[in-house]
Amino acid sequence: MNILSFDVGGTSIKYGIVNEHSEIKFKDSINTPSNEDSFLEIINSIISKNKMKFDKISVAMPGFIDKQNAMYLYGTNIKYKIDFKKINNFSHSNFLIDNDGNVAAYAEYHLNYRDKKTNLIMLTFGTGIGGGIINDGKLLRGNSNAGELGHILISDNIEIICNCGKNGCLEAIVSAKKWTEVCNELSLKEPDSELAILFQQRKVGSILFDEKVRLTSVQILARDRIIKYISRGLVSIFEIFNNELFILGGSMSEEAYDLVNLIQQNIHNNFEFKGRVFPDIKISNFQSDSGIIGAALLAQHE
Repeated sequence: MNILSFDVGGTSIKYGIVNEHSEIKFKDSINTPSNEDSFLEIINSIISKNKMKFDKISVAMPGFIDKQNAMYLYGTNIKYKIDFKKINNFSHSNFLIDNDGNVAAYAEYHLNYRDKKTNLIMLTFGTGIGGGIINDGKLLRGNSNAGELGHILISDNIEIICNCGKNGCLEAIVSAKKWTEVCNELSLKEPDSELAILFQQRKVGSILFDEKVRLTSVQILARDRIIKYISRGLVSIFEIFNNELFILGGSMSEEAYDLVNLIQQNIHNNFEFKGRVFPDIKISNFQSDSGIIGAALLAQHE
């Protein structure tokens, strides 16, 4: 069985054909449009170009979804509704929609950890921060849309305004998009620094976490602030779910550098867990492909 699988983000739509062995036969990407009509036009165009090559369509969206009615309802980085029943030749039996963090967590669990762990949590760092929770081997959905971990409140700074409208969300402080913004600001302040030179070459915010880069004192403070808030977020989540493993994925996972080491050091130095052991932190095995693979895998299993 081949699945035409979409991983939709606030910046781009990644898509591809995934077979029954969770192998990506081909993939591509396109910029995310700004309204429902343009979005559906793009999806229909991709469907038409790939007809006869797939058996089902599966879509991972960054926000709230209505699985039963094939609807995307709302997300902080895509704020318009999308009715997927409007796509060409729509059929409920051959279509699945789910949250992007959910499908990424589902892929990691079923393809990498099913025989090792029963409780894991995934956070995807990109334009925002998505989340997926595997509890006792199953996706935890709550009333339908559990897992919006990017919107836990970790700061009382009223100047930190999230796209969701709240103040102090994890996403508003430490999404991968924010890393890039911070690197750009630091580069403008100190254009001759090693970080500025490397950032201009690579254009990825995760370069801030490369411990081989000689950072200035100002840059170290900025990096440590990001690490502090990521650590706070993970500790808060652990206290609620008592999970066995954290997996970090999303667009940054291709070049995570020393992010995990920095987080682990911060947690070790600042938190104590009496009678418990804080979970391991791993980078996604599928890196930025976890959404495409997970959406296809879920479509095969449901």
